[in-house]
Amino acid sequence: MDQTYMYRYLAQEASEAEIKALFEWIDESAENRKTFIRYKQAWALTSSSQDDSEVLWKSLNKKDSFSKKTRILTLSVQKYAAVAIVIFALGLFVEYLIQKESSDSVYFSQTEIEVPPGQMSKVTLPDGTAVHLNSGSKLFYNADFSSGKRLVKLEGEAFFDVYSDKKHPFIVHTPGDISLKVYGTSFNIQAYPKEGEINTTLVEGSLGVFDQAGNELSLLIPGQNAQYIKSENKIVLSDVNTGLFTSWKEGLVTFRDESLQNIALKIERWYNVEIIFENTELKEDLYNGTILKNKPIDQILEVFKLTSSLEYRIEYRTDQPTLIYWK
Repeated sequence: MDQTYMYRYLAQEASEAEIKALFEWIDESAENRKTFIRYKQAWALTSSSQDDSEVLWKSLNKKDSFSKKTRILTLSVQKYAAVAIVIFALGLFVEYLIQKESSDSVYFSQTEIEVPPGQMSKVTLPDGTAVHLNSGSKLFYNADFSSGKRLVKLEGEAFFDVYSDKKHPFIVHTPGDISLKVYGTSFNIQAYPKEGEINTTLVEGSLGVFDQAGNELSLLIPGQNAQYIKSENKIVLSDVNTGLFTSWKEGLVTFRDESLQNIALKIERWYNVEIIFENTELKEDLYNGTILKNKPIDQILEVFKLTSSLEYRIEYRTDQPTLIYWK
């Protein structure tokens, strides 16, 4: 069965001939009926708007890479077929996270804010700067922060909406030997200590990237991303869609041409699981897509299995993160 028919039927765009062909196929076997029911149930989790479909076609599925060994989704069919495979399962761009914030979801000390796995938080610093913190992140600031020394240290990911104060620059130190200096701006920074790169994305204003000696490495303008590669000690600037880097605030995990290894790190942080690659070659496979954070982990794993034949098994443990094996 051409999956275009299923997509068009569920999107209420099918012609009479397409509907007739679809239902004839459904009646052919019990297996066909089960397949259609599975698609229909999953479709209920998602939007069926044409706009979303266009976005998904451009953004979702496993990415071919000529420089890496990959297993590629079959994309020889029309665009609706590819969308039908994955739009329903991921539930993309149609729901917002019911945030898991509670009175004990963030731990405060005098100079430290820590957000545990699976949580997000928004905090306001003494100067009025608003900070959104992603899961597994820590933010440190000095006790004299409010006296004009606007210096913070970030381990993890955060979106800053910095209160404008031209006399007192706002400085962010990271675990990757670089610092950011801003005066009044909004930007996102991903700086997890165990990851090999730091990404800084400027949404508004201006932002300077400095090394430990205080030398300016680059000056960003809105819509730019600075990728600092730790192992090579270099910065790569690129023009980006800033929404891809800030969508996590809305409960989305977005990845573009991203390795499965990096995606696994994001899943580990949010779901508090540990992912083990039984086939290490899978780590370099590239993917495009967006995951809703409020979906159960087993649904997310099924999505990867459906879209790329990625097999998995789960090992639940008491008082320890759940183990997930990918092969």
